[in-house]
Amino acid sequence: MAKHEHDFRDGLDVCVGNYGYYNEGELHDTWMRLPMDPDKIEPWLRSHGLFDEEHEEIYISDYDALPFRCPEVFDEYAHLDELNVLAMQLTLLPDGALEHIDAAVEYGESLNHLDELMNLVAQADDLPVYDYEYDEMHVEDQWHETCLERSTPEENYAYTVLDGDSEFWALMNRGNGELLYCFDFNRYGEIAVNNGYVDLCETCYVDKRADWPALDEYSFEEIRDETVAEWRAHIAEGVVEKPVTPTDLARSASAAAATSAVIAASANQTAPKL
Repeated sequence: MAKHEHDFRDGLDVCVGNYGYYNEGELHDTWMRLPMDPDKIEPWLRSHGLFDEEHEEIYISDYDALPFRCPEVFDEYAHLDELNVLAMQLTLLPDGALEHIDAAVEYGESLNHLDELMNLVAQADDLPVYDYEYDEMHVEDQWHETCLERSTPEENYAYTVLDGDSEFWALMNRGNGELLYCFDFNRYGEIAVNNGYVDLCETCYVDKRADWPALDEYSFEEIRDETVAEWRAHIAEGVVEKPVTPTDLARSASAAAATSAVIAASANQTAPKL
């Protein structure tokens, strides 16, 4: 899964229209950058000829880009106030969180409504999605490519899960380390996927056996009130830099539990890329 071409933490562009004017044969559609303070939305719509007492029904005619691969929740019937809160949520996300949510959208439960997506974003810290993390993952080769970049997702998953397994590495490093060059890390990851333990992405993996946050955990009003308050606080403080994701992310306990079974099926193959 590639990183987003757009950094939606900088905002979301939507094209807004008005059904009343449209039915009268006038097209007033105008592009709008979200998020915007909720108190300023109606004045903005009025100033752009998109809202008055006789023309109050707003629709979304287009999106510059979608933050996640769930187009069914982004349509002309999406409510502008909900899109605005979602845009606020995205601006408050730490580095790497977009990729985690994207993985959850792709491999988790199907999303049918915008409030379900907002629930997912609100509980991003509870998603069973984890970055690949192991020693020497950022060490560059002669072509300035890191181990993380040149390895397959299957290999990166294997390196991550086995990174703290001292018994495994003691076995692999016996003698002159011949066993290490016979162990197929890529096959290890393939077996984990085929057995239904995980789904693998470019920068992270999804633990398929873990519990997922409920998509109806919070009402829209609860998400709105908390998100707007936090967003306004950041604006008032003049926060420019985004918060950074903690480096010590939780590892997948269930994936580690499968280590011994997978090792047996992975031995006597090609050498790792480490």
